Amino acid sequence: MTKAIELRVRDLRTGETSIVGFDSEETAASWLAARPRFTDVLGAASLDLPQELVGRLRGLLRPLDEEEKKLEQALDAEASAAARKRNEEQQKKEAAERDAHKAAMKTADPNRPMEVHWMFNRDMEIADPADERKITDEAREAVLAWVAERNEWVRDRNQVVGDAKVTVWPGPIPKGGERVKGGTFIPITAPPKSS
Repeated sequence: MTKAIELRVRDLRTGETSIVGFDSEETAASWLAARPRFTDVLGAASLDLPQELVGRLRGLLRPLDEEEKKLEQALDAEASAAARKRNEEQQKKEAAERDAHKAAMKTADPNRPMEVHWMFNRDMEIADPADERKITDEAREAVLAWVAERNEWVRDRNQVVGDAKVTVWPGPIPKGGERVKGGTFIPITAPPKSS
C-alpha cells in the first residue's frame, strides 16, 4: 500500500504555510503538474519519503510564473529581514545580560567560590571572563592537587587530565567545607615518556 504523500506549501500572497496530502503518487503528480496559481511548494512535509520519489515529484512541478516569482522574492526578503531583526534583538539582549553580569561581579562577595579552568598546555584562568579576581595561591594549589589526583585515576589507561574546570574557595573556607567544591575533567592520551 502506498503511503500518503504530504507536501508543505506556501500561499505566495499571504506567506501562510500549510500541508496538502495525496493518497498516491499519481494524484500528487497531477496536482504538481497543474500546481494552483500562487501556491509555492516548499517540499515534502516529512523526511521519511524516499528521495527518489521526492526527486520525481520535484521534476513534475509547474514552474512559477513571473508574477509568482516576484511574490516569492518579496516573501523571502521579508523573511530574511525578520530573521535579521530577531538576530539583532537577540544580540542586544545577550550584550545587556553580559553587561549586567559584569556589573554584578564587581560588587559580589570576593570570597565566593570561583570556577578555575585548567588546561594541560596553558596556565589556569578563571572560567568566567566577567570575574576579575585573581586566582589565589591557595586556590591554585588546590586545583593542581585536584588535577594530580585525577591523573592517578586515569594513569592506568595511559591518559592524563587534558582539561578541567574546578570550583574552589579562593579565601576562607566555610566551616566544615573543603577548599575544592567540585569539578569536571576531560582525559586525553598521555604524551609519550621521554627517554
